[in-house]
Amino acid sequence: MVISLTTSSPAPHQREQVAAFLGEVLPRLEREPGVVAVYHFSDPETGESTTVVVWRDDASRAAYRESALIREVMAFEERLGLHGTRRAFPLSYPPDANP
Repeated sequence: MVISLTTSSPAPHQREQVAAFLGEVLPRLEREPGVVAVYHFSDPETGESTTVVVWRDDASRAAYRESALIREVMAFEERLGLHGTRRAFPLSYPPDANP
């Protein structure tokens, strides 16, 4: 399995718009092939937020990175001037996570 982390820090005036967008996009992300789980959390004081996606394998994550959905997400971020980070890591525990 692979874990991907996406972080961003929307400005206070953007937070409501970002929350509405995520409310629509994250359920669609959950339906992407190879997604095991999606988690999202944010700091109510700073607005810093993180989305964690658990992928069955890196091929599934790579396919998503070429999908229409990620292009929609990236276009939204660009319109708002958000500068998030995206990182992915193979899951190392539990030991049988990557048979």
